[in-house]
Amino acid sequence: MFKQFIKKHKIVFLDILIAVLAFALCTALGYLLEYFNVDNLNFIIIYILGILLTAVFTKGYVYSVILSVVSVFGYNFCFTVPRYTLHFTDQKYLVTFILMFAVGIVASAITYQLKRKMMQINKLNLEKANLKSDAEKEQLKATLLRSISHDLRTPLTTMKNGAEILVDNPNLNSEDRTEILNDIAQKANWTVRLVENLLSLTRIDNENLTVHKMPEAVEEVVPQAVRNLAGVLENRKIHYDMPLDLLLVPMDATLIIQAIGNILSNAVRHTKSDGNIWIKVFNSGKNAVFRISNDGEKIREEDLPHIFEMYYTSGDRSDRGVGLGLSICKLIMSAHGGQISARNADTGIVVFEFTLPMEDNNG
Repeated sequence: MFKQFIKKHKIVFLDILIAVLAFALCTALGYLLEYFNVDNLNFIIIYILGILLTAVFTKGYVYSVILSVVSVFGYNFCFTVPRYTLHFTDQKYLVTFILMFAVGIVASAITYQLKRKMMQINKLNLEKANLKSDAEKEQLKATLLRSISHDLRTPLTTMKNGAEILVDNPNLNSEDRTEILNDIAQKANWTVRLVENLLSLTRIDNENLTVHKMPEAVEEVVPQAVRNLAGVLENRKIHYDMPLDLLLVPMDATLIIQAIGNILSNAVRHTKSDGNIWIKVFNSGKNAVFRISNDGEKIREEDLPHIFEMYYTSGDRSDRGVGLGLSICKLIMSAHGGQISARNADTGIVVFEFTLPMEDNNG
């Protein structure tokens, strides 16, 4: 019961403590200055400073007003003759007390009004920032819809044209037919990955991307992610460096496969058709580390700090897409309690690396 009372009135007790400390410090400083033979009339300024600080750091102006009254009596008690009584022999002190009290009250009121004005200004600035943020979100949504419409139109048109060719030419030779079917499959796979990213984005917005971890063997998860991209890898060589012993990592396998697929898709876009992609997984003790490298073009230095940001795309690429894949990866890793990074290695390769905690903390 007592703890609940303290918790409920925590701010009140804190404000009282501030006022008490301010009075104690002002009085202690007065004694210190008196030791150096400073005129005690100067102590009035010290008490007024304490009143101002109390008005600034407490809620409302009640505490600073009370401190104004207490300071008058405290100054009279500690520093006027006769000492340590509330009597005073010099009638001029009465005027001093009244002025001290009046200045304290006025200073408290002015400080309180200034605090209210500042709170109103901060509230207006916050509302303005929220309106700006909402406008930026709407602009981003509009940009995203335009980009998605553009990105979907190309593969859908390719699949439609390919299907029409197959329908209109039943006698097409098997080699051309296979080429067209492979092209349709490749574009279909690309479309599926885009839709998966959009669905993940919906989960993130509505559910904060909750994950359901289960111990999964990386020896199964990584090859599955690669198989999902079989249609777009072409002649690129995948080099595996996997643990010799079975490595079980707590993860949401569907999301991790999607993340690996997004990184591999990025590598494919920026690697020659006969290039190399290396996938290395190892246990660092606390984390499972997934390192995916490629010998494609380097990431521009100005892009490195932003490549995991939502909707960010490199400005000098003609195939830049909608900027979802890598940002989805970062959100997936954050939901797992892991980290993701990218860098240009000194050896000339591009390295993406993410970690997953080995502890099974279900998101």
